[in-house]
Amino acid sequence: MKTATLLPQTLAIGIFLLLADAPPASAQGVAPTRPAAATNTTATTPAPATAPKSSKPATAAKFIKSNSIDLVTYAKNLGFTATWTKTPDTTQLTLKKPGMKLDFTSEHIDFYANGQRIFAGAPIHAYQNSLWISRIDADNLLTPIAAPAAIKSPIPALRVIAIDAGHGGKDKGTTNPRLKVDEKTFTLDTANRLKTLLEQKGYKVILTRLQDKQVDLGDRPDIAAKFKADLLVSIHYNAIENYSEAQTVTGVEVIRFTPRNQPPLFKRANPGNEDRLPNPADANGNWSALAAFQVHRALLSNLKVSDRGLKHDKLAVLRLATMPAILVEPGFLTNDAEAKKIATAAYRQEIAKAIAAGIQAYADTLALLRGQQQHSRQ
Repeated sequence: MKTATLLPQTLAIGIFLLLADAPPASAQGVAPTRPAAATNTTATTPAPATAPKSSKPATAAKFIKSNSIDLVTYAKNLGFTATWTKTPDTTQLTLKKPGMKLDFTSEHIDFYANGQRIFAGAPIHAYQNSLWISRIDADNLLTPIAAPAAIKSPIPALRVIAIDAGHGGKDKGTTNPRLKVDEKTFTLDTANRLKTLLEQKGYKVILTRLQDKQVDLGDRPDIAAKFKADLLVSIHYNAIENYSEAQTVTGVEVIRFTPRNQPPLFKRANPGNEDRLPNPADANGNWSALAAFQVHRALLSNLKVSDRGLKHDKLAVLRLATMPAILVEPGFLTNDAEAKKIATAAYRQEIAKAIAAGIQAYADTLALLRGQQQHSRQ
């Protein structure tokens, strides 16, 4: 388990970041282990208003226009209505249609979908009386969440599910020495509980490890592929290194793979050469985002815990997956109060039920899309 760092309280967004289509660390607060995050903020409900014109230099404006999509135009094409509000420092945009409400704030890398906190790969920019989102985020994140019927890639099946219990063997993962508990034990227990629940729903389920055994990171997605899994769900429990900070940090995170040509969230300011290379996970990025969104929503709804966000990273277990894949962090073992809950079989059962509910919601969405597709062909 990686350890967290403390993010700075304020960070300016400059032309250097704009030209790289990369995220500033505009969020603030204590960051979790995989990857850093910001403290929660409450989205303002916009009132009808006119969005202000941007005063960004021409080079940045040209970059925004060529590498981003106007959110209002995008939303109108999908049946959303737009309302605006302006503060001295930001422009806020709310998009609504039945069943979906999206809240965006200019120069923020996060936005909200039905109240869920979602982290994009690049900040939302104010330009030409509107807000603009990067094309990569529109295709790989916003469309799967807000309009999955518009996803262009083939609708995947969902019959076989691979569950990956993080860590194992010599690799204990996160430990809480005060409570004498470790991550590897709880991930395997949660995986087994989830397996039972999914099998009861009729899915074929495989585990990447059946016992307290160390499995190489690259072998985990290989095992999923060997059994022709349609979805890979990796289960972990989170950590903060500093004890005093850890006692204030709780909640759920769900992680998808970072799209090609974007840097992993808060790891580096701009894409490096490694971020431009193709990866097996690229082919299923939009379906992974949809699965992550549904599981994230179910965890928040069922567990009633803090929302640490739907994030993205280039972790090996996700990067090497040839099927839609997500990583789930249902809580922090380094927070004593939350760890005491996780240490109970009853709470781990609730976690497993929430993940299963999210997977079923993903399956239901795929079935609905398949039905719509068949109807359109008649």
